[in-house]
Order: sequence, then structure tokens, then C-alpha cells
Amino acid sequence: MTFAEFQKALVDGSVPPVLVFHGEEPFLASLGVDLLKKHLLSPGSEAFDFVSLFGRETTAEAVVAQATTVPMLSEKRVTVVYEFLGLAPSQRTQLLSYVRNPVPSACVALVSFERLTGKNKFERELLDEGEPVDCGRPSGDQLLAIVKRMSEKRGREIEEAAISALIDWTDGRLNRIANELDKLNCFAPDGSSIGLSEVEAVVGARTSGLRDLALAIARRETGRALALLDELVDGGMSEAQLVSQLYGFWISLWLARTGSGGGRRGYGGGSYDRLWSNRGELTELASARTSRDYARGIGRFYRADVDIRRGMSPGPTVGLLVYELTSSTS
Repeated sequence: MTFAEFQKALVDGSVPPVLVFHGEEPFLASLGVDLLKKHLLSPGSEAFDFVSLFGRETTAEAVVAQATTVPMLSEKRVTVVYEFLGLAPSQRTQLLSYVRNPVPSACVALVSFERLTGKNKFERELLDEGEPVDCGRPSGDQLLAIVKRMSEKRGREIEEAAISALIDWTDGRLNRIANELDKLNCFAPDGSSIGLSEVEAVVGARTSGLRDLALAIARRETGRALALLDELVDGGMSEAQLVSQLYGFWISLWLARTGSGGGRRGYGGGSYDRLWSNRGELTELASARTSRDYARGIGRFYRADVDIRRGMSPGPTVGLLVYELTSSTS
């Protein structure tokens, strides 16, 4: 079940008794729980008909006991178990017994902030017997539409260029986008739409710093690039996010060199137009490197990403990446 199908089921009143929210986007899982409470609980009944538990701090018996409690003020009782994979193996077996035969007066939502792949018997049977809700990260036009709706719900129109900038800065993570939209909603004058200038004003030096870092890399200005990298990290930008942002910029340069898209769209659909004062500058910088340089650069991005995921210190890892990308020798 996609998240959109889950929303439709709520409207239709056909919510399954056991839902399994899983995927890389915690914002969607949290939103799913909020929607369950909104649609299934009567006003003022949350204290009586809703409970949230945590896998490492509870047992299957407690989950079943909560789920089988007769609702007091609502038609259904809602029981949420966050990070249910933290249950002990013996407890998982007991939880499956309930999932196979749930009570009709309850909705049990099992929430995992990672994707279930069916790698073991527990996951496979849970996905078969419960109703999985995909909370994966949206991308492309779907992500653009979601951000637009998120802004409209706050009473603000938002320009496409501003959406692209916001997605680039937040790496497309919905919870971070929501936080930035809240700031933008307070910053922009009443009744006005959100444009690129508002996004850059709220994000502040981080957006300008990212632009300057991209230009320093393109111009092979090693010292300046490393100094800007330190400023961005000190300003709160994570090294892992920087790798993602710079990778999109690198692909944008490569596309500009080959003439594929003219650099209008970065890798994954992110827009990098705002990094350049004119199209000629982009083409000139892109043409200063060979296709072999870009291919080797992609290998360096991959190595940096893998090293960070393996637990290596992200600061020196990204510093080495920036040094290699700006080095005069490829």
C-alpha cells in the first residue's frame, strides 16, 4: 500500500486492523500516525483510546493487552508501536499471533523508520499478514508536489524555483522541509508567496556558502573550497548532506559539458541554475575538465559516501573529497 492509498483508505473508512509503516522517510510515518488519530478517534478521546509504545521498552503481551482493550469513546482503539523491531525474538513470535488474528475494534500501527525487506521469517510473515504502508522518500515531480501542498497547508503559495532550492538544501527530507517551511511562514509577509529570495534569506549563509563552495570546486580553488567547507559544517550542515549536494552539482557540471540538459537539472531532478550568474559561466567551467575527470570524480563521491556509512570520521572524509575535486591533477 502506498501512502496515498493509505490516505484514501482513511477517507473511505476501510483502514486495515494492522498497519506496518516502514521506509526511509520518518516524516510520512509520523504523519500516518497523526492521520490515524484524526480519523479514528473521537474528539477528546485520545487519553482513553490511544496509546504509543516503544519496541525496546515493551512486550508483545502489553501490545496485545492495549489493542484488545475495548474503546471507551471512539469506534476503534489505536495502538502504535514505534521501532517494533526492538522487540526480543520471543516477543516477535507472540506479536505475530495477534497480527494473524487482530480484533476488529482496534487499529495497531507498527512503525519502523527503516525499510523492511523480508530478510527473515518475522519480517516476511509480518508483511504478508499485516498491511504494509510504504513510507519511502519521494522524488522528482512527486516530491515537488508534496512540498507545494505542504506550503499551501500553511496558507502560502510557493514558487517552483523556491521549491527546488528548498529540496536541494534539505536533501529532500520531508521533516527538514517542514521545519524550513515553518520558518518561511513566519518570515514572509502575510499574504505573500514564498520565492527563491525568501528561501535564501531564511537559510542565510548556508545557501550562499553552498553556491560559493560549488564555484570554488569548479574553479579548482582548493584553499578557498576547504575554508568554505569548514564554514558550512560549523553552520550546521552535515558532511553526509554536503556529499549529496556536491554530487548533484558535479553531475550538473558533467551534463553541461556533454550538452545533456545544459545543466538545467541536476542529478535526481534538483535545480542548480541559481549557482550561476549566466549560462556561459557554467559551460566554461564545465568544459575545463575532461569526461575522464568527471568519471573519476564520481568514483571519489562513491568512496566518500561508503566511508561515511562505514563509520569513518566524516570531517576528514569530505575534506579529502573536496581536496581531490579541486586538485589540479585528476
